[in-house]
Amino acid sequence: MKRDQPTEPPPSRRCSYSKAARAITTMLAVCLAITGFAQETRTEHDVEAADLLNFGRFLRYAEAQPLRTSFDLCILGQDELGKSIDGLAAKQTIGNLPVHVRRELDVTAAKSCAIVFISGSESDRIREDLAILAGSDVLTVSDLPEFLDRGGMIQFVHVGKRVRFAVNLDAVDRTHLILSSELLRVASSVTRRPPTGNLP
Repeated sequence: MKRDQPTEPPPSRRCSYSKAARAITTMLAVCLAITGFAQETRTEHDVEAADLLNFGRFLRYAEAQPLRTSFDLCILGQDELGKSIDGLAAKQTIGNLPVHVRRELDVTAAKSCAIVFISGSESDRIREDLAILAGSDVLTVSDLPEFLDRGGMIQFVHVGKRVRFAVNLDAVDRTHLILSSELLRVASSVTRRPPTGNLP
């Protein structure tokens, strides 16, 4: 008696399997970039550039999203990311908007950006920069030491040999920005100041 031979799924089901596989692969690639896995072949700036793009994909707005024709990712000060960010951002979209990388030397011009990476050359002006950007719904990111303590939102940090990121939710909560729980879950730390005054 012959055993039944395994049959292939019909074409429509094979197509759905293929789409599901591609979706899973894409999500895994995003998660790997965020959590800092597979960094052995990438430079520190490659990792930071990839994470900056992924921050945008996990960024939401409490109110209507600002009217934009592009998703502008800006570097304030001396450019540290160079070709790393240009290569990754090419032909990418976030929220159905093309990603544009801008280099800005004037913090006022950066107020129209979606994300601002503040480079090390801005160290002496960091408090002033953050004060000017505070009036806009701009996600501020940097690898400067004590960036979160100075009012920044996301800081790149080194955990062992990997580049990770820490989040200051107090700074985020002062805007209309919302960081998804998926992003916060893979952060190395998330800080929020305890409530002040007498507790009930």
